[in-house]
Amino acid sequence: MIKKFKAFVFRCLIPFIRLWKFLVWQFYKRKNDRIKIIVGAGPTNFPGWFKTDIWYLDLTKREDFLRYFRETKINNMLAEHVLEHLTEEQILVMLRHIKEFAADDFNFRVAVPDGYHADTNYIENVKPGGLGCGSDDHKNLFTYKSIAELFAREGFKSHPVEYWDESGEFHQGYEDDGNGFISRSFKYDDRNVSGKPVYTSLIIDFSLSK
Repeated sequence: MIKKFKAFVFRCLIPFIRLWKFLVWQFYKRKNDRIKIIVGAGPTNFPGWFKTDIWYLDLTKREDFLRYFRETKINNMLAEHVLEHLTEEQILVMLRHIKEFAADDFNFRVAVPDGYHADTNYIENVKPGGLGCGSDDHKNLFTYKSIAELFAREGFKSHPVEYWDESGEFHQGYEDDGNGFISRSFKYDDRNVSGKPVYTSLIIDFSLSK
């Protein structure tokens, strides 16, 4: 009963949250030369980045993109463990919207659970309907190949950053840089304190093919 009441109160507050975020966006846009967007941000907050969530920037709705980006272009987007919650068709719709509002130097850094991870326990936790927290809502378990092929259908070029390959080899290449910080990475996730890649993400940058 308490949970349902909290959900009801939150739904009532959504219009006010949308208004507040739009006012914050106007301030951000005037202050920053480069437009850098975190999608599905939750509590995440990085200097120079504008954080968004589905209640005011639904990636599948063009009208939400128009509300924010009608008069500007996006330079960077960052999504850490977000896209596995979308269907392939929803991702393709999202990419069509992004293309319309992307700057020439656009980069989209994506981190998702890695379908080629060598640890079977990891896979059992992150696969759709798996044992891990949130996996009951996972729609996909991507590999560096499958997500690259999906994005390529809308003209995006992939630049793998950190990933496991089909032979079980781990490729470590992620460093915190201007394209976005990923907490669930080999370098920054506390589960890797032993120096072994216990919990890593498939991290991949996407640009628009010229």
